[in-house]
Amino acid sequence: MSQRRVLFLDNSLLSVFKVGGGKVQPEGTFLADEAGMLALRDYLGKHRSSLFMLLADVAEEGFQLEDIPYCSGKDRAAIVKRKLGQYFYGTWFTLALTQGRLKTGRRDERLLMMALTHPQHFEPVLAILREGKVILSGIYSLPQITPLLLPKMASQQQLLLTQTHGGLRQTFFVDQKLRFSRLTPLATGSAEESAIATLLEAGKMHQYLASQRLIERNKPLATRVLLHPDQMSAMRERCRDTAELRFEFADLPGESRQAGLNSPQTGSHAELLFCHLLVKNPPTEQFAPATERQFYRLWQIRFLIKGVSAVILIAGLLFTAKHGIDIMRTQGEVDQLQRQTRLDQQRYDAILQALPKIPLSNDDLRALVGRYEQVAKRAQGPLPLLSQLSQSLDAFPAIVIEKIDWKIAEELAPVPTGTASPAQAPVPPQTAGGPYAQAMVTAELPIGMASNHRGQLTLVNDFIKHLGTAPDTLVTVLQPPVDTQSGKTLKSGDEKRATEAPKFSFRLTRKL
Repeated sequence: MSQRRVLFLDNSLLSVFKVGGGKVQPEGTFLADEAGMLALRDYLGKHRSSLFMLLADVAEEGFQLEDIPYCSGKDRAAIVKRKLGQYFYGTWFTLALTQGRLKTGRRDERLLMMALTHPQHFEPVLAILREGKVILSGIYSLPQITPLLLPKMASQQQLLLTQTHGGLRQTFFVDQKLRFSRLTPLATGSAEESAIATLLEAGKMHQYLASQRLIERNKPLATRVLLHPDQMSAMRERCRDTAELRFEFADLPGESRQAGLNSPQTGSHAELLFCHLLVKNPPTEQFAPATERQFYRLWQIRFLIKGVSAVILIAGLLFTAKHGIDIMRTQGEVDQLQRQTRLDQQRYDAILQALPKIPLSNDDLRALVGRYEQVAKRAQGPLPLLSQLSQSLDAFPAIVIEKIDWKIAEELAPVPTGTASPAQAPVPPQTAGGPYAQAMVTAELPIGMASNHRGQLTLVNDFIKHLGTAPDTLVTVLQPPVDTQSGKTLKSGDEKRATEAPKFSFRLTRKL
């Protein structure tokens, strides 16, 4: 963070103060002659990275109240610029402070036009600042800071008197808003001279404000005097309440401590307090043109870039730290799993060692286990196959089983030539590889269907389809009830012969 310094300029000299951490340290004074400007150039060269603010306490000031139609944006800026040019021609150190809107009529906006009317007084200092590329954030007038010294419960109309090296400043406020200020130089600045000047200048200010109809003539004006306790007795002796003025004396060191200033106050000059308040609560408006603040704009851009870079860097570090923590956590979990694996392996090896020794090699043991699995598969016998056949017979009660021959085969039997059936399906992949439970089944149909060849074929095909829907099952018709080969002779149903029940046979194969 750049150090902050205040250039305090009055009518006779320029003082420099370093401000920060609740302390204000004087770092030198420079007269407005050639030697003083050379010394100022050398000083600025040593502190080029600091952030400077110029605080002016000069007598050449202008104040003017003006009501303008309420507007905003470019229209308001154009009106304000035209009004400032009309009232303060010949100076570019101007600004307009809003005083709020009127409560009657069109509710126009009231502005306090301010100007530093003698720009030549600032030119030598500004030339050195431009030459040294000094970071100047703004030019401010002392009356802009004085509202910060008013108590929260101040009177509606109040006059504030403060002392600096430049003299005695009288600032008038209405509803805690700045209306007018003037500076009266002092010859010696002694306690007696300050007391006399305070009484005289306060009386003159009362007459001026009354003539401008800013206050009522028969109403006393609340006058607050900021001074050191060492001058309190002399001030109270000279400044007594009258019909026009009602004095209130404020302790300068006490006000400084209340404002957060920790530097000691040895007199009634309030430069340290004003510099502290300027840095702590800088006014939103300032007098410097844009050309005088170009290096400050560059400093703001650099500061913004550094801030964004710092945010990106911090975000990157946080992202890296998070991933590092995740990696460490994952590595810890991997280490824990590896330890658990080693423990499980040791436990497994211990169990193997505890088992009784058998006179078999691993290969023989695997072969034995394989044979055991084959035997276990064959142990269920024809029961699943017969259960499946029974379910199909329940669905077709007209079919009667005459004979069943079953066996366990290692391979599927080939389909005999000439026994293709519409119900025959290709071998499903899941049934490939034995062993198989195989049954050769002979069945007969009702005798009433002896002359109905089409009905016989339909019934057998439906039965075979129902039987073949079970998984891991293959059904093959070996002998249909009707021989439909083209080489056979079909006989008439009217021929005199003994009637027999039609029969058919099929092979039912199920994977064990």
